[in-house]
Amino acid sequence: MNSRVSRLAKILLAAAVLLVVGSRPLPAATPPARAGTVSVRLLDLTAPVPAAWVSQPPSSSMRLAQFRVPGKSSPDDAECVVFYFGEGQGGSPEANIARWQSQFSSPDGKPVKPSVQHFRVSGIPVTTAELTGTYARSMGMGPPAAPASDQTLLAAIVETAKGNLYFQLHGPKASVAANREAFLGMLRGIKKP
Repeated sequence: MNSRVSRLAKILLAAAVLLVVGSRPLPAATPPARAGTVSVRLLDLTAPVPAAWVSQPPSSSMRLAQFRVPGKSSPDDAECVVFYFGEGQGGSPEANIARWQSQFSSPDGKPVKPSVQHFRVSGIPVTTAELTGTYARSMGMGPPAAPASDQTLLAAIVETAKGNLYFQLHGPKASVAANREAFLGMLRGIKKP
């Protein structure tokens, strides 16, 4: 009897996971790549992600991975997302940086200049951009969200052979600053398995 109940409980749990996640699989997590991280598969690459970041089911089909990045308290949480739009889709690094810049303003309403860096990891070009200020985040053709002050966006475009991956860590300035090195470590740790 107990084995039948246990088997039924496992089936019900699997069905509940399928209902929540849908048919899209979550990024595969493997044992820690280094202390305090888990390895996440993104297309044909892997990247280390801090174990403290909470994996969430992607909220859209354009997201390969999504994490809640804990702040000091729940309202201070940031979010890390990895977008993939398909081969040849999503725009150039320059076009994305210009779009992100258009979503930010300083407290006096002036444009915010992004800090941009270029490097290579595992032979793959990576461009990062960092912006801080009042953020009116928008996605695609939709209207921007209500502007939020004291926000930071740390974003990266990873130019893979299968198309660009777009990494974004965004949220309250202090929370993003506290996770800046972890985000950059994720990028620097990208590998071809």
